[in-house]
Amino acid sequence: MPASRRAPLRRHLVPRQKLWLNWDGVFLMGPRYLRFLDAVDRTGTIRAAGQVVGWSYRTCLNRIRQMERVLGAKVLTTTRGGRGGGGARLTAEARRLVTLFAAWRQEVDRLSLAAFRRVFGR
Repeated sequence: MPASRRAPLRRHLVPRQKLWLNWDGVFLMGPRYLRFLDAVDRTGTIRAAGQVVGWSYRTCLNRIRQMERVLGAKVLTTTRGGRGGGGARLTAEARRLVTLFAAWRQEVDRLSLAAFRRVFGR
């Protein structure tokens, strides 16, 4: 039997969980949406943010529209491209949502790791 098989199980296991938010029972956002919105905030454009998360521009627009439909509010304010270049910024509501989701995710990761260590003895 290989040494890796004989090693305690806990050496090979790492806790992971996927989080998402529903709004009145409808999917609103998950970790990739968080990365996308954060990338919009950092890059200032939908296209560049899409490249960060591996989404096409069309997918980005569809995801934004879906979020806005679910929330009943704008997620981004945009300016058209052209000579001066376009841009996108998070609305105050979206910025708050991103901040809260990120804080919640960090707390869940912390609590999950603590529970994992209690159960698996690490």
